[in-house]
Amino acid sequence: MPIIAPQMDTIGASGNVMRGGERRPITALFADIVGSTSIVERMDPEDWTEVVNEAFDRMTRTVKRYDGTVARLMGDAILAFFGAPVAHEDDPERAVRCALDMIRSIDELGVRVERDHAVKFGIRAGISTGPVFVGRVGTDAAHEYTAMGDAVNVAARMQAAARPGTVLITAATHRFIANVFDTVDLGPLEVKGKTEAVRAYEVTGVKADRASLRGLASTQSAMVGRDQQLEAMRSVFAVVRAGQGRMVSILGEPGIGKSRLLAEFRTEAEASDPSPVWVEGRCLSIGQTLPYHLVLDLVRSIVGVGAGADQAEVQAALERTLRTALGDEWLDAYAYLGQLLSVPLEPEVAARIAGLEMETVKRYVASIHRLLQAAAAERPIVLVCEDLHWADPSSIAVLGQLLPLANEMPLLCIATSRVDRTAPGWRLVSEVREIFADALTELRLEPLSGEQSRQLVANLLEIESLPPRVREFILTKAEGNPFFVEEVIRMLIERGVLVRKGELWIATDAVSDVEIPDNLQALLLARIDRLPESARHTLRVASVIGRQFGLKVLERVLEPIEAS
Repeated sequence: MPIIAPQMDTIGASGNVMRGGERRPITALFADIVGSTSIVERMDPEDWTEVVNEAFDRMTRTVKRYDGTVARLMGDAILAFFGAPVAHEDDPERAVRCALDMIRSIDELGVRVERDHAVKFGIRAGISTGPVFVGRVGTDAAHEYTAMGDAVNVAARMQAAARPGTVLITAATHRFIANVFDTVDLGPLEVKGKTEAVRAYEVTGVKADRASLRGLASTQSAMVGRDQQLEAMRSVFAVVRAGQGRMVSILGEPGIGKSRLLAEFRTEAEASDPSPVWVEGRCLSIGQTLPYHLVLDLVRSIVGVGAGADQAEVQAALERTLRTALGDEWLDAYAYLGQLLSVPLEPEVAARIAGLEMETVKRYVASIHRLLQAAAAERPIVLVCEDLHWADPSSIAVLGQLLPLANEMPLLCIATSRVDRTAPGWRLVSEVREIFADALTELRLEPLSGEQSRQLVANLLEIESLPPRVREFILTKAEGNPFFVEEVIRMLIERGVLVRKGELWIATDAVSDVEIPDNLQALLLARIDRLPESARHTLRVASVIGRQFGLKVLERVLEPIEAS
């Protein structure tokens, strides 16, 4: 199947025409008000309308915050989807975060509704991921942009099976988000309209420590093709251990191995004596619209709490860390960092920050500065900012003032980023080049060579006797990208194309019929959707011609289309 199918008209299940649609993988979110029928009986219609309107307003704003699409409002329910018309590489994660935020927001509304009307008010949500057909459905007089397919129907069934105030997801969604959220496996559920049971998971919250889904559950490989870069990081760290600050930027395309290189270095660094203080912040793909979200992650790392920590845990950890690091002078830093972390402050503490809004960034910087100085008195510090291309402008402003600390203490600052010159984070990469010059080590990761890719495949599958046609299929699809190699192998194993028998991997005859893995399709769609319409149109036409073709062939095919 091509990554982007040609636009076409199709007939929906209801008989309506879907115009200009395309096949896409999406994640559908269906949420409804629990027990709305009984609530309506106990409320004045005007009051009920007002409450429902506010609920829909809260839910639609949440969908838009995660860059999803509201497809339909239906009395007491909302249907939204993520992945169209613009795809993101983490649409399933966005959908789950959106559902959890929806429930929190409606719970806040529910407190007021129960107080004013003496009724319980809340929602539940269901989520499913899969291929659908998206486009404008209806007539010229009345139409909507929506999605049609099994994923939408199953999301509605998951919602119906969910407990009030919870999110229920399918296994198809779970495989994408298992590293981010804690879940409970509910096993197979019989759902209306499905001949086979659907495996369901209840989402219970965000993981305290985000793991990685990259790599295969049953196989692993030593890092391949990055020895030179790892040696460069060892050399830089030796300089930092000697007392001089340094900067490292790791640049490369998605899946090229930035996080893996960083993980290898961390393992070695933490085995040294003394081991460094490791401070790490990771940007979210929605982070550019979340002020200070990278700085928040860094501060949480410094005080030792994860993203899933509750308010009381954050407050206790912040106070404990600051008292230990700063002694009697801890309170000012507590006021500013407490405000940043949104922990409740006593009136006398809050008074310390009143009227100083214009100096907020400086106060944040000064407070973090003091924490790092205290830590560096005993051990070197490694300060890591992952996925800087997703950083928000506010965090970049803070980091721009923090990084000169590398000139004052044994501090190693490491930033990983894609090469995206339009992103706010790229400004920091450019500034670092100008400010640090020789103190900066820039590592650009290139695709693996053919031999390195073959070595990676051999390591992952633990056997050299893999059929050549299977190995070449993997190498062709992956094109030297380590993550792509792993995802193609994962897909082949999951679909039964590769079957392990003892110490051997046996390939079936279906290897040539396998499509692009879902993870890679989402990643590629996200990049394609950022292109101008003319470029996307050319790609659609090219996808029909085939994987390889001459430029003149494409030009000849485009001519009659453009002429019409």
